[in-house]
Amino acid sequence: MPSKKEVLQCHLPLTKQFRSDKRKCSSMFDYIDTCIQILCVVVIAELSRRLFLYLREILWYTNYYESTGSDQWWIMAKRCFSVNIETIVIVMLVVFAALVRFAMNAKFILPPLGWLCYIPLYWLLIGVNISFSHLSYANWIRQSHGLDYAEGMASNYFHGYLKLTLPSHTGHLGLKERIELYEAKEKVEFAVKRLIILVPNTMFVNSRIESRILTKAGVVPLETIVKNRAGVERPFKNDVYKFTVPINGTTYYVALEGATPMLSFFEAMTYQPSTTWQMKEMKREILLKFYKHLKKLLKEWPPTEDEAELVLYNAYKSNGQPQDVGEVLLSHITNMWNEGRS
Repeated sequence: MPSKKEVLQCHLPLTKQFRSDKRKCSSMFDYIDTCIQILCVVVIAELSRRLFLYLREILWYTNYYESTGSDQWWIMAKRCFSVNIETIVIVMLVVFAALVRFAMNAKFILPPLGWLCYIPLYWLLIGVNISFSHLSYANWIRQSHGLDYAEGMASNYFHGYLKLTLPSHTGHLGLKERIELYEAKEKVEFAVKRLIILVPNTMFVNSRIESRILTKAGVVPLETIVKNRAGVERPFKNDVYKFTVPINGTTYYVALEGATPMLSFFEAMTYQPSTTWQMKEMKREILLKFYKHLKKLLKEWPPTEDEAELVLYNAYKSNGQPQDVGEVLLSHITNMWNEGRS
């Protein structure tokens, strides 16, 4: 039979291991409790900050709201106290963890009162926007909210021009019908029965698109259509260009123009009273957002889905020489043919 001392020596390593595991478990729970306490202080600080913003809206910004009285206060409250899904998930996880710890200890995990003294530090960090960088502008532009300059230009271009001229309307022919009439009248053939819209990375398109294989000389435009917009009879025109070199033995024509909103943005960047350094630094982001949003609008509204083709391209080659727009267009049209689009 082993002696009592031998038995104690045998169980001593197990006892040490148990104590070690207990300390680790205790440290983990202490860490969770501390996280819960910190997040509680953050929530209190954020709620108090939003309450201040709400009172500021009531006192100084009532003229920014169309409604009045209690409806206005309700809209203000929704703006000031709204949160995103991620915040809701985090708060729910904290509440769940706090309830679990309450079930284990029979007491709520609350932060020490002294910790509330750090709330002004939170306000300071949020007030100076410590997380800000120039990437913040880019991320804001990339989001889909319709409030940025790029989506605004694309929406205006679509609703104020393309949606009016591309599909057929009562009393007005659509683009494809006008192209077919043009072909029959002029005895020519179009490469694609769509409006080609050029979107160069420089955003600049000359008033006369120049190319060694494209010309506008002696070529008449498509039939002009007139539409009433806000009490004004506005004419809408589409120019036609001709390839000067035969393609598979045929001289093709195209309805072609540049993206005028991008030209307006280019002019805004070069005009000192209207430009900002943010516009210049984020011009690539704005260009791509404009292109993607306009493409989405054209595709998602059935009457315009196959009526226009956006051509995004680099205005200059890698060696610094300017691209020939005609060659860029010919390559794009060839790809369309290979994909069965016309």
